[in-house]
Amino acid sequence: MRYGLDFGTSNSSIAVAVDGQARLIAIDPLAPNPAVASSVLYIGRDGSAHIGAEATREFVARNAGREIVRTRVNTGKIVSTFYGDEWVQFDADVQQPGRFYQSLKSFLSDASFDGTNVFGTFYTLEELIAIVLRAIKQRADAAIGHDSGAVVLGRPVHFSDDTTHDKLAEARLLKAAQLAGFTDIQFVYEPIGAALEYESSLAREELAFVFDFGGGTLDFSVIRLGPQRRVKADRADDILAVGGVAIGGNLLNEAIMERRLLEYFGSRAAAKTLSGNTIRFPEWLLAYLRSWHTVSLLNERKTVQFLREFKAIARHHQQEVDALLCLAQKNYGWELFNEIERAKIELSGALNTEIRFEREAIHIREPLSRRSFERIISAQLGAIEAAMERTLEEAAVLPYQVDVVLRTGGSSLIPAIQAMLERKFGAQKVKKQEVFTSIVSGLALAAGR
Repeated sequence: MRYGLDFGTSNSSIAVAVDGQARLIAIDPLAPNPAVASSVLYIGRDGSAHIGAEATREFVARNAGREIVRTRVNTGKIVSTFYGDEWVQFDADVQQPGRFYQSLKSFLSDASFDGTNVFGTFYTLEELIAIVLRAIKQRADAAIGHDSGAVVLGRPVHFSDDTTHDKLAEARLLKAAQLAGFTDIQFVYEPIGAALEYESSLAREELAFVFDFGGGTLDFSVIRLGPQRRVKADRADDILAVGGVAIGGNLLNEAIMERRLLEYFGSRAAAKTLSGNTIRFPEWLLAYLRSWHTVSLLNERKTVQFLREFKAIARHHQQEVDALLCLAQKNYGWELFNEIERAKIELSGALNTEIRFEREAIHIREPLSRRSFERIISAQLGAIEAAMERTLEEAAVLPYQVDVVLRTGGSSLIPAIQAMLERKFGAQKVKKQEVFTSIVSGLALAAGR
């Protein structure tokens, strides 16, 4: 039996085909939907590994609110410098109970990131991803009652716009799957998986435009579907074009942080020195706030010293500096970006929401309307529409010739996205699939063939 496996930037799922129907496999008993596991990993100091909801629970319980105290660590290595031989040293959180990893898939195309040291053991990126895939495989094997090494694995249309980096990403994902125990691995574009799931109940020929908007990437495909076509093992002739753009839901969260929340952490703060010069927060410092996993990088000795000195002279901005120090030193980055995600999701059904985050020195109550959110992401919306046009042109298809538009992925629920698709193709053509499992269902059907 061959699995269909969707390893996503934010969520992952696995399924098999039984009698021509996709069967989702429960892999995360603690998740709201046990068939969908968050693509997160937590490795404890004792070497234990946790994925999905359990990983998040372990991280929050052991890290949120814990003050990070960095200590100078000697690596035991000596290097020769202009000033003579010196020990290689760095600042590290030596009391850290565990390491938490999110969005590992997004690093596959990054040649500069080959891995990381986890409590004295070096893990390559492929090995980290393999831990997640291995846990999914083991739970699926237990559910079906035997070990299966065969899988149809989804991949984005573009890991990267750079061809070399795109090939690197696929090779890394292949290696990770092999390390996880898969021996027979085939790749299928993720939007093709969504199309095959829709086709499984189709009674007539249709030309489909698939819009797959997940946490890390946005992918398109233009494909011919139909009852006579779905029995074919090779669908290459039916695929008219594939495309995509490196925009995902996580990028939209970062835009909200940049445009609406940086001021809570001092982005507008200024201080006068005794000589009359004005000091502001440097741009590089604020850049670390745009992603939760870079926030902790602010907790470096020189940065903390700068912030404390800045606070001493910025009498009207001490609250913001305290908030920034708290965010960086107390591991609240993950929880803050979870609140941004919650507010963004709420705007899919409401016209107004409020970002609320109260932790020690951090006091955020920021109203956010759907209209203002759409203004914040206007550049991304323009890039998405342009990318759709390029894909249609490559397929030599005009919007009126498309019979159905299939939108899937959590970010496809954003009302501005829905409106864009309806303007281009017509409201009656836009269909919403199951946002988290339509791709894996299609991958399982492809595996069954």
